[in-house]
Order: sequence, then structure tokens, then C-alpha cells
Amino acid sequence: MRSSLLIGGLLALVLVVPRPVSAQSNEQAVEAAKEAAQEWLALLDADKYKATWEESAALIKSQMTAEQWAAQIRQAHTTLDSLRSRSLVAARYTTSMPNAPEGEYVMAQYETSYGDKETVETVPLKKDDGTWRVAGYFVKPRGQQ
Repeated sequence: MRSSLLIGGLLALVLVVPRPVSAQSNEQAVEAAKEAAQEWLALLDADKYKATWEESAALIKSQMTAEQWAAQIRQAHTTLDSLRSRSLVAARYTTSMPNAPEGEYVMAQYETSYGDKETVETVPLKKDDGTWRVAGYFVKPRGQQ
């Protein structure tokens, strides 16, 4: 009798304790986030800066208007020529990001060539209401990230 109570107690404990997110679900999250990043970057490459704001995470929308965002992105791209190439070099799942609320994030980094300038683009994505959305955009000369 006593052993059945102990087993029942352990079973209840196992059901209550949250299970860690599996590596497979992290990989699925990264794949979904990479796809969302590609769609967002296509808007950026087409100079649709306000559309990039519309498709961004609530985190960005809470910090600035579409016009402010577009002006910042336009300024970051003024010194760059046309896009020659972009290749993903890293994408990592995490549940925290500096100066951001807890949540699910994927940090994607791309090596990019704009004309004769070699850059690194960092695109953090946040899962908002089940959808991966860009939560920032940073472009720096390669070697200065």
C-alpha cells in the first residue's frame, strides 16, 4: 500500500514539473524564425522600410513609430550600395536577450556584401503570439560586430 502511494506521488510530481524544451523543438523554432527573417529581409531589400515595421515584433512597435523606424533603417542603409550577397552564418535559440523581456528568441547573423562593403547583419527574432517576428536589426562592417 505504501509503495503505491509513493509511486502515485512521484507521478503527480512528474506531471507538475515543466519539461525542458527539447533540442528538436529548438531546431524547429530556429527553422521557422529563419524563414520569417528571410521574408522580413526581402522587404528590407525592396526598401519597404515601413512594411518592415509592420511585420516586426511588438517590442519594436512599442518603442517607436513606423516613421521613426523607417528613418533609422534608411539611415543605416544610406552608406550601403546594392545588395550583392547574404548568407546565414549562425542562428541560435535562446529564452533571454539583453534589455528585452523574457520570451523565445532566435538570434540570426548573416555575412552580407553591399557593393564593395562586407558587413554582418544581426537579426534578433521574437516569438509573438505564436509567430516569429523581427525584434531588431543591426548592420556593422565585418570585423566590428
